[in-house]
This record gives sequence, structure tokens and C-alpha cells, in this order.
Amino acid sequence: MTVTQPIAAQPAWQPPAPKPPLTAREKTGALVAGGVGYLLLSLGWVLFGIPLAVLAFGAFFALIFGAIQRAAGDQGPLGFLEALDLNAWIVPLLLSSLVGLVIMAVSLIASRGILRSYGVTKPWAVTFAGAGIAIVGSWIVSAVLTIPLQFSGVLSDGDNTGPVALVVGGLSLLVSVVATAAIGAFAWWWMAHLMRPAARTLQPPTPSF
Repeated sequence: MTVTQPIAAQPAWQPPAPKPPLTAREKTGALVAGGVGYLLLSLGWVLFGIPLAVLAFGAFFALIFGAIQRAAGDQGPLGFLEALDLNAWIVPLLLSSLVGLVIMAVSLIASRGILRSYGVTKPWAVTFAGAGIAIVGSWIVSAVLTIPLQFSGVLSDGDNTGPVALVVGGLSLLVSVVATAAIGAFAWWWMAHLMRPAARTLQPPTPSF
């Protein structure tokens, strides 16, 4: 005689428990790491990218002007380039790019250290994801800020040395620095929020370095 075992009732599906929010300390760490890290990353990118772009354009135009000179049989525009002595700029531009590369590496390491010291989980992941989001956000913000900056240029009335131009230039630089820090702080906080752990365990504080 076969005895039929009763079928156990399947538990009803329940949604996963919501993740606990970031602590005030973690929020502060993400904001500080984003503001400092992205400012340094942006500075490093400027020092790294602009010299390489200048060298690339210089090589391109030297090639074009060289072809024009050979076709024309005289100095022409190539003489102008030789007067500039572009070779003297190669070493300083390469050194600037090297310094920029070092600053970018330092910015990522500093961000990771700040996040870790404030107890943010996955500091490397938050750093790299925050940097990617901040770069995209900077493109959008730069496009938006182009309009008021163009208007401020009209107010200076083409005077590049007058007090109005100096004030406009200073304000533009200040706005750029504040916007860069704000974008970085928001991007890092957002990534820290998305990557926060589902459950928290009591752990001793992580030493900073």
C-alpha cells in the first residue's frame, strides 16, 4: 500500500526587503569624494589632453604646410611655423601631459581612500561609476552654460582687457569650478546610493590612509 505524502504549501512570494538608506557619514563621504575627486580628475584631464591635442594639430598643420611649401617652392606658411620653433614646445607639452596623467591617477586613489574612510561600500566601483556619470553630466552642463557665457561675452563688448572682461572671466572660472564639484558630488552620491548593501552588519571602523 502506497502512502501519499502531503504536498507542502509553497510560501507566497514576497518582495525583497528595501535596502537601508545611506548613513549620514556615508553620504558625507560620497559628497566629499565626488567633489574633490572629480575636480582633480578634470584638472588632470585638462593638463593631459590639451597638450596632446596641441601636438597633434601642430603635426597635422606642419604636414599640410610642408606639402604647400614643396608645391610652391618657397617658405610660405612653413616659414611662419619655423619661426615659432615648435620643437621647443614638445618637451614642456609632454611633461604637462605626464603631470596630468599623475593627477588623474591621484584623483581616483584619493576618491577611493575618502570613500573607504567614511565606510562607503565598494569604493572602487563607486569611484569609477561616479566618474563615468560625472563625465556625461559635464557634457550636458557645459552645453547649458554655453548660453549665459556667450551672453556675458556680449556684455564685455569685445574688450578682452577691461574690468568687465576680467570680472566675466573670473565669474566664468568660478562657475565652472563650482559646477564641476557639484556634478562630481552628485554622481558619487548617486552611485554610492545605488551600490549600498542590502543588509548592514556591525563592523569595526575601517582605518583611513
